[in-house]
Amino acid sequence: MSTFQTTRRGILGLIGGLAIFRSAPASAPGTFTLVPGLEAGQTIAYRLDQQVVRNGSLAHRSSARVTVSIVDRVEGGWLARWTTNDSQLLDADPRMKPLLQAMQRAWDGVPIDVLLDTAGRVSGLADVAALRDLMGASMERLLAAMANDPALAPLLGTVRAALQPVLANDTYIAQAVLKELGILLGAMGREYKVGTPLEVRTRIASPLGTGEIPILGRFTIRAVDPRAHQAKLGWLMVIDRRSAARLMSGELQETMEQLAAGVQQDGTPIDTAKLADAATAALDFDDQGEFEIDTATAWPARVRHTRRVSNAETSRVDTVELIRI
Repeated sequence: MSTFQTTRRGILGLIGGLAIFRSAPASAPGTFTLVPGLEAGQTIAYRLDQQVVRNGSLAHRSSARVTVSIVDRVEGGWLARWTTNDSQLLDADPRMKPLLQAMQRAWDGVPIDVLLDTAGRVSGLADVAALRDLMGASMERLLAAMANDPALAPLLGTVRAALQPVLANDTYIAQAVLKELGILLGAMGREYKVGTPLEVRTRIASPLGTGEIPILGRFTIRAVDPRAHQAKLGWLMVIDRRSAARLMSGELQETMEQLAAGVQQDGTPIDTAKLADAATAALDFDDQGEFEIDTATAWPARVRHTRRVSNAETSRVDTVELIRI
């Protein structure tokens, strides 16, 4: 039977006895920072479920088993290892299924060493060069296997073209491998308010490139259950539309220029700036995170993250759920 306390008075009466929450006196009254209980040797496993919906239709759905291990203390935080195994593509457009399955295999079983700051947040890759070598070897194994599969051999050029730009850019490598871990640990080290949400202006990585976009975040402690040793936290992040559109329009223009090589078949230059501006003019973007946290350690028991991106003509909804196993 649930014993979650959801009133402001009830939560405040419980939260003072929980070591994972530290009062944040510099902020508004009733504000607390989530402090993780990280220790070398910890290994936590999760089931990872992901789904992408484009323009209201399911694009693909997948699952995997992931583990995060705290390897050791390092200067400024912790060394951790993130590994994905047993990836499965559960549903996909038949035309894209072979390509998506091939891309999954490229990352399966590759150990990724990651740096966490003292608050438990992902701060970057521990050794980009070493990871690039691992990824390169994995890619070559994948391409060799594809070459021997009649169903996948026609996709060799497409997969190679998709992976090579990632391997050549440190930021793209980080974005490709740290997304799910960043979501799992996304509640760590943040300030939350009991009752009305705490509003914070910050920046997050652009979903279209290597820059950052300004957002307004609202963070709150929603409930505490002393019997189940769980706390429910939530966030909602919405963009500063004008600033984000300016940044993402520039990034989209660069992509269009690379794909179109700047000219149409008849030699007429393509106005990539105009096309990019039109694509981002009605841009909308929001992130929603729901966390159920173990009140003894601050490790998540369950995380559900939903990102919605849309403009005047298209929409995309990415859902990631991690459940401790």
